[in-house]
Amino acid sequence: MIIKEIEIEQFRAFENVSFGLGRYITAISGRNATQKTTVLGMLGQPFTISKGHAMYGCKTIDGYNFRSQFKEKFKISPEHDIIGRHKWKLNLHQGVYNKEYYSVESIARRQRDREPTLRFWNSESRASGAGYIQLPVYFLSLSRLFPIGESGKTNEVQIDLTEEELDYCVINYRKILSIQSINGEVSVGLEKGTASKTFAGISDDVHDIFSNSAGEGNITRILLAVLSFKRLKEQYGRDYKGGLLLIDELDATLYGFSQMKLVEYLLEAAKEYKIQIVFTTHSPIILRCVNKLQRKEFQERGIELPVYAYNSSVVYLEPQYDRVGTRTIMPKNILSSSELNRVLNDINLVAPGGGNKVNIYCEDKKAIDFLRYILSNSQHVNLDLYMDFIDINLGWTNYIQLYEKKVPEFINNVIVLDGDVPERREYRNKSRLVEASSNIMILPLVIEKDLFVLLKDYEHFGEFSRDYSHVSALTYDICFSNWPLDATQYNTAEYKAWFKQTESVLGEQNILFQYWCDKNSDKVATFIDNFIPKFNALAEKKDADGLPPIIVSESASELLSE
Repeated sequence: MIIKEIEIEQFRAFENVSFGLGRYITAISGRNATQKTTVLGMLGQPFTISKGHAMYGCKTIDGYNFRSQFKEKFKISPEHDIIGRHKWKLNLHQGVYNKEYYSVESIARRQRDREPTLRFWNSESRASGAGYIQLPVYFLSLSRLFPIGESGKTNEVQIDLTEEELDYCVINYRKILSIQSINGEVSVGLEKGTASKTFAGISDDVHDIFSNSAGEGNITRILLAVLSFKRLKEQYGRDYKGGLLLIDELDATLYGFSQMKLVEYLLEAAKEYKIQIVFTTHSPIILRCVNKLQRKEFQERGIELPVYAYNSSVVYLEPQYDRVGTRTIMPKNILSSSELNRVLNDINLVAPGGGNKVNIYCEDKKAIDFLRYILSNSQHVNLDLYMDFIDINLGWTNYIQLYEKKVPEFINNVIVLDGDVPERREYRNKSRLVEASSNIMILPLVIEKDLFVLLKDYEHFGEFSRDYSHVSALTYDICFSNWPLDATQYNTAEYKAWFKQTESVLGEQNILFQYWCDKNSDKVATFIDNFIPKFNALAEKKDADGLPPIIVSESASELLSE
């Protein structure tokens, strides 16, 4: 949308760090005193609407200019904020500015008979108003709001909403807060109190703005902020290129359900009205919601892209200490569920746990090895971050019994049966159950037997010896010295004995897996295409990371240019 990423060369506890922003929504989190609000200020600093622009003079519905006021974002310390020790750069999406970036640094504001004061300015020009980015920005702080009933004297602010805008406010207000009914005539009100406090609320025949809770007021403020950008989009058409909405403490005074609905609303509104929304939060619920949105998008696109190419992003500001105890803040983009779990533990100063993963059950260790092999080769990811392979050597009938008895562990995790199970007579009565299940799959081969049959063929063995094994000691006669009969004339134990001997001579088993997979690529692809959606559905239930798809329909360059 607008900002791709921020690079901070120096700013208080930040030094030579960077992080990416989502195209539409970005959640910034961290413990107290990790400069979350400061980051919002740094993001919004270069944006304004200057005189001569078509939108100059436009105000938000609650009466503010579309510019980021210095005093709202930065509290300058005369002792520690030294002029010249602040420098950062915003890397921008195409078409936002006449350059691909905007650099800012602190300079001295010199006034007659006064000590120089600090201000932030374009680091590449000292000219008055030099090249500010001409896009609307609104900084909304919810962090220190309290119910209007607890405030002192307030003054009513007249706002003029169209009927459509009023409906928009009321409908989304009810959806986010799960309010089942509103009685009588409805209106939206604004009251301004002391210390620049602004209160908003919905009034009906039962209660008014003065009896609204802080949470109700915060939601109304957010809705009015979004409506302000909606107005710009509708009134200025092509002159409106999008805007930046910065919200401090998004979750303030909101309960869990409303936090989830608010994230859904913000993403939808950001897309519709071309707003890049960046907010701070401590809420695990909000962080999980945003992280889940990004993980889902990653799975759908099936390719790893820069953070700024995704619609949503989570950023964690983590304090670190050097050898002499100097505290710095290290920002990090959080992509996976396991990373997010670590972050949530860090926020609460709790030792990390194992994280959520899907368990994989097979009938024996060889099946686990083969499954690991084909998944690793198709996915090109570290499987241990997504799943745990449980080696307990249960037979297929045991797994089916546990599934039928609805044991949670064997309903909510993956079960992979050997390829010969459908040939068993007992399977006839269970086939429909297996086919209808959401977590039971069957390997595309009987590992030891099918490899035996494949290599017993002279032509295949010659190809394997020439192009795969390169182990001269493994001749055909040695490989099958104890198995001279036709390939189908042996039992399971004999096939297993052959595999063990052959693996010993080769020094590995993966080369055998590779050859079979190359000769049966269609079967492997069919199995993987079935495995991924079933795995991801189970991961979704556990709030764990899902696997990306194999086939990519869009190129990375196409996605980055969206």
